[in-house]
Amino acid sequence: MTSTKDPALRQEAFLQEDGPARRPNGAGAPSAKRKPLLILTGVVVIGAIVGFCFWLAQRGYETTDDAFIDGHIIEVSARVSAEVVAVHFEDNQEVAKGELLVELDPRDYQVALEKARAQLIQAQAQVQQARAQEAQAQAQLNQQSAQYDIAGINFNRDASLYQQDIRAIARQDVDTTKASLAAANATVEAARAAVQAADSEIGSAQAAVSVAQAAVDSAVLELSYTRITAAEAGRITRKTVEPGNYITAGQTLFSIVQHDVWVTANFKETQLNRMRRGQPVRVRVDAFPHRDFKAHVDSFQLGSGSRFSLLPAENATGNYVKVVQRIPAKIVFDEPLDVLRLLAPGMSVEPRVDVAAEGNDNAGPPQPR
Repeated sequence: MTSTKDPALRQEAFLQEDGPARRPNGAGAPSAKRKPLLILTGVVVIGAIVGFCFWLAQRGYETTDDAFIDGHIIEVSARVSAEVVAVHFEDNQEVAKGELLVELDPRDYQVALEKARAQLIQAQAQVQQARAQEAQAQAQLNQQSAQYDIAGINFNRDASLYQQDIRAIARQDVDTTKASLAAANATVEAARAAVQAADSEIGSAQAAVSVAQAAVDSAVLELSYTRITAAEAGRITRKTVEPGNYITAGQTLFSIVQHDVWVTANFKETQLNRMRRGQPVRVRVDAFPHRDFKAHVDSFQLGSGSRFSLLPAENATGNYVKVVQRIPAKIVFDEPLDVLRLLAPGMSVEPRVDVAAEGNDNAGPPQPR
């Protein structure tokens, strides 16, 4: 039996009885300083795996948050000045193509139309009068031409007789028939001039009829402008007209937003290398974050957005700082029209283009050969 009087022997016996847990630096227990290091290493490894998987998933796509819904917005303006007598729509109302929307007071334009029609009737009457004068002048010409022919026959007969036998007819008679022939010729020329003058009067009267007819057509057109209809189907926006308002020609009354919308996405020029027309696109609209809309790339603008701005950059002056430019791309939805009614121009979207998919290589941005 081991003696317990020696302190060193007692400590050794105590450690053997309680096992490694009692040892200050026992080989069977990990150090407390190594645990945070192991946790950190695990987090780094997991993060690297997740990042690598995310990179694999995203390398076949191009996306941008510089995109919005675009569409056709028709601004409807008055084409004549008049008082508004009726408005047949409300704010944000759906309207059909050709639907009557605004009625203006037509009385002034009805009076102008009646006046133009009266002037047209008067011009047509002048044409009839000129034609009657022309017919009269033509009859006079025919009569004078007949008298000229008779005078010519008499002169030829008397002249022939005088040449054959001087005693058969007096020289005076020959001179008389000759003078009658000259007078008849002058009368024919005057009648012919009268016919030409009548023809000219007909032309002038017909020109006046054309002018009067144009005035009638213009009056009819202006009268039709007092009834403002929808040029296309869509939804009313920015209504600024009310019954009783006096509006002037060119004044904007409201706008019609069509439902055939698309996406204008401003991609960086460095994102266009693999982007092609026809590639599928998933569009996420900020207003509907839980739904993706199907679409495809339609076309690319031939020029950066800054090049067509009101004040384009002038890189030839001052210090030059290279900035990555953005190229607008048009993305067309593949959704039915009923779904597109949910979207409005100006909404923020985020398109995700599948650049790994095949597209039309001839319709994308220019590529080096």
